Amino acid sequence: MGAAYASGAPLARIIATCRTLRFRDIARWRVSRLGLASNQRLGGLIERVFEARQFEDLRIPMAVVATDLASGDPVVFTHGNLVDAIRASCAFPGLFQPVEIGTRCLADGGLVAPVPTHAARELGAAHVVGVSVGMQDGYRGAPSNIFQVVSRAVSAAQKHQHEVWERHADLVLRPDVQSLAWDDFDHAEQAIEAGAAAARRALPRIQKLLGKTEDATRSFEERNETEDRDMLWLAEALR
Repeated sequence: MGAAYASGAPLARIIATCRTLRFRDIARWRVSRLGLASNQRLGGLIERVFEARQFEDLRIPMAVVATDLASGDPVVFTHGNLVDAIRASCAFPGLFQPVEIGTRCLADGGLVAPVPTHAARELGAAHVVGVSVGMQDGYRGAPSNIFQVVSRAVSAAQKHQHEVWERHADLVLRPDVQSLAWDDFDHAEQAIEAGAAAARRALPRIQKLLGKTEDATRSFEERNETEDRDMLWLAEALR
């Protein structure tokens, strides 16, 4: 989602894609020792929707985070091919096969960075808004299949990482999507509305953050103008 927006794809196109998206558009069942499916079809989706295929061609700077399964460390992509980085970042363990890039075997970035606020801060963002949707399977009670076991285990681990990623966020939005599973594609409209509602509720705080940025920019520009005038005065005096 972030990469599509950063590429310059029109918001209407992104929303229309979400409304018609199905599992077959991003994945193909291919049972192996490392996973139940391949997410290679994501490449085709990116070709159809995005306006850029390389990080360097994005209209908005962006980072994509994946997890190195050998070291357990985050791997942050900011250059090169978008498709491979996004596929790696979306390779949820147990379901999707890991993605190999170079010598690394990579999986879902949510394992080490549930909300990649630190990566955004490292890119130079003055203010960071984190959007946390959690990891739900849409069911209550005891898990009934292996995917629910894995997803709930990951969700439990992520709960203890809140303090880490929230530290780098100026504002955190939490859309009400607890009743939706990650693959509830038929409920895209509900998910979109939940996100819009969360943003509307936070609008005063968002505007306050933007106001601070504008004030800081004005202050910087005014200071530069003053310094320029002083330098001109000094030059005239020395002449």
